[in-house]
Amino acid sequence: MSVFLNSVAFYEREGSNVLKSPKFVLPLAALAFFVGVPVTAHHSGSTYFDLDAEIVHNNVTVVSYNLVNPHGRLVFTFTDADGNETEWGGELASANNMHRRGLGGEIFQPGDKLASVTGSPSRSGSNFMRLTRAVFENGDVAQVTGRNAGVTRAGAE
Repeated sequence: MSVFLNSVAFYEREGSNVLKSPKFVLPLAALAFFVGVPVTAHHSGSTYFDLDAEIVHNNVTVVSYNLVNPHGRLVFTFTDADGNETEWGGELASANNMHRRGLGGEIFQPGDKLASVTGSPSRSGSNFMRLTRAVFENGDVAQVTGRNAGVTRAGAE
């Protein structure tokens, strides 16, 4: 309570110019900058992924599919060019966005076979991508990002 009363007394003593005072505005602007920049950086896909590059993995087997916040994740395996089974992960949109796009919790199941997955590789060089689409063996396409996000059934236009 005393902090509140001290704040009121300061405001009354300084008058209505407190909000225009550099002693108030500059620290507030600095705080907004240092809090705002990391938030912006986190929500820029180009911070973590090379959005100018696209990689495709074929003959994929789903290991797990988790719809969680802040981002869902698809973990999958495939056989690389050297014949080794390799595990990768794909970052997805939030659980809420995935459900709105018709890509809810049942669309991928462990053991499902996918013809391919496509995405932007991680800038760190790890086995991780920002998944943009997955093609099922029957030809259905799960478009994870973009204006046409959702499932397109094979043969549908």
